[in-house]
Amino acid sequence: MSDAFSTSSTHPSTPATTRRGFLRTAGLAGGALLAPAALSACATGAVRETAESTGPTGPMDPDDPFGASKALESVVFDGGNGVEYLDLTKKVYLDAHPDIDVTITKTQDLSTLQSQFVNQTPPDLWQNSGAKALDVTSLTLNEQLAELDDLMAAPSWDNPDVTVEESLNGGVREDGTVNGKLVGLNFVQYAWGIWHDAALFEDKGWEMPGSWEDLMSLCGRIKSDGIAPWAFTGVHPSYFQSGVLFPLVVKFGDQEVWKRVDNLEPDAWRQQPIRDALEALLQLRTDDFILRGVAQMTHIQSQTAWLQHKAAFIPVGAWLENEMKSTIPDDFELTATSLPGPGGKLTDLVPNNAGAGWYIPAQAKNPGSAKEFLRALLSRESARNYAELTRNITVVTDAHEGQELGAAFNSIASMIAKSNRTEPWVNVKYPSWYKSLSSESEAALMALLLDNATVDDYVERCQRKADEVKNDPKTKKITR
Repeated sequence: MSDAFSTSSTHPSTPATTRRGFLRTAGLAGGALLAPAALSACATGAVRETAESTGPTGPMDPDDPFGASKALESVVFDGGNGVEYLDLTKKVYLDAHPDIDVTITKTQDLSTLQSQFVNQTPPDLWQNSGAKALDVTSLTLNEQLAELDDLMAAPSWDNPDVTVEESLNGGVREDGTVNGKLVGLNFVQYAWGIWHDAALFEDKGWEMPGSWEDLMSLCGRIKSDGIAPWAFTGVHPSYFQSGVLFPLVVKFGDQEVWKRVDNLEPDAWRQQPIRDALEALLQLRTDDFILRGVAQMTHIQSQTAWLQHKAAFIPVGAWLENEMKSTIPDDFELTATSLPGPGGKLTDLVPNNAGAGWYIPAQAKNPGSAKEFLRALLSRESARNYAELTRNITVVTDAHEGQELGAAFNSIASMIAKSNRTEPWVNVKYPSWYKSLSSESEAALMALLLDNATVDDYVERCQRKADEVKNDPKTKKITR
């Protein structure tokens, strides 16, 4: 399993910072590292007052590099992976800093934080996930998030001679960067898999194919056996878009296809690999390979139907086992694999990025305490505990070596390892950069799969929206 976590953690354009370099810089800069600039309030246009630094003014302690203060207020999204893992992280944190008053509030509706940003009373730290996650791109462009370069340069929790950044898998910096600023610390190594029940497949004599063409042939056999080949949530189209469309387009072309889309280049949605992938996906509709009723199904409903063997395949992220643990049948062998490519091209490549981001508002009262908590979260002990409770892999390099947590966990680890050996996956950015374009592309995809839209309908609908976004002077443009 160790090869799943061997990717270099240093961003190619950012040299790794040594612990000595960090401490030298911290000693010279003093508390200036923690002083946020004057910021504009989210959704109001009001100018915020500049917060005073709460950090120390002298050389920093390597065991407390940010001068953690007496309190920490954190808000965490309570989703598929729960929040129980933070109990251990809090203990690790308080063992080192027993005098800090730590408050962790869990919620399933992060939109309530919006008013706190407007009122300039945000928490010190929050974990941003779920359907009502805050728009991190807008917050970044409004200068309402603290930058985290000093966190990445700080000594790691377990080894003071290794920086935080050096202790993490590759891609963490890139996935946490918005418009050139590192504002997010993504903790979970997410991957989108195509899930099946290996026990069912063995019983039926089915094998997971290595090419798209063979996958479609298998779907025909599955349908003839009275099982729908595919289930997915129509209520949350991002699942199919992220787990199937994004990788399939890359496998028909390359990762530059989505880069052109992200950058709003002319006719980007009309690129041939996008059309090829859509034509391939159209077969799911025309050959009746999709479970009836998915248009109205939530993710939980579609996953439940799949667990009942009403469908053979479902695209879901690495969190599936933990999210459905109370309903998984005892004889169900949960297994994730990559989506096969046309002719076997790039079959092992999967959407695989650092997610479940943590953020510190620029107006946080206790930014030092928040950064210190993130250091504790990235400890090996916290990472292994997270995996045990959620069956998910974290971004902490080698933290899960030798950690055997069942077939589903092992299949995810193997899938990530194979993908990383193929090439690094570059996250598609337009869904987070341009929400209206993301919503339009998701709706167009569901119309293609579940209604009567054609490939031309999808392409032109998305291109019109992309042109609209590009030509809107009020929309800040970002490129990669």
